[in-house]
Amino acid sequence: MFLRRLRTSAVLRRGAKDGGVLAAIRAELSHELASSAPSAPPSFHSEDAPDFVTVSDAPCAQDLLLRRRADSEEVLVSALLAPLVFEGQEPLPRDLLMKVFVSKPGAAPVLHFDCRAFSAEGKPGFADCAINAVRYYSSPGGDGEDKYEGPEFRDLDPQLKAALQEYLVARGVNSKLASSILQHLLQKEHAQYLNWLKILEETFSKDH
Repeated sequence: MFLRRLRTSAVLRRGAKDGGVLAAIRAELSHELASSAPSAPPSFHSEDAPDFVTVSDAPCAQDLLLRRRADSEEVLVSALLAPLVFEGQEPLPRDLLMKVFVSKPGAAPVLHFDCRAFSAEGKPGFADCAINAVRYYSSPGGDGEDKYEGPEFRDLDPQLKAALQEYLVARGVNSKLASSILQHLLQKEHAQYLNWLKILEETFSKDH
């Protein structure tokens, strides 16, 4: 969204002692404020995920941590946006990276799923969620070092892959949850970016 304009706007006011940075910042800030309503970083809330509570969602942090406890089982979901990827000069839709941990009090192992959610083609606001890897830890906080972690998820039997996907769906980790998290983190990132621009504007304004 923003990188495509800062590069071209920076040529403005070449004669200014800041090289045109302040003009570029103000142009970018004006565009962002005009294209969307300004807001503070929102708190995560999803009617599609009523069983999950927010553990961590700091305004300046890039990630989100959710927890669901039910039937003597705990599900932790840690999520953040995937890095920007460009096609030419235009950014592609952002993906969502999620780590899902499933455990039972006093029991081992802890199951760890690496998942990726991506915007579904032709379905604005909807994200498909897929598992990339499955591993286990012998205890909470374990890293599985020196343990056999199993084959690549893509190499598993299709029936087993489908069963593992359904295992997560039964625990509330589904496309609806992924869509809600993706939209939340995109809004949060945009609010953080606006705040960053405002701080830059104030900083460079002091030099004029």
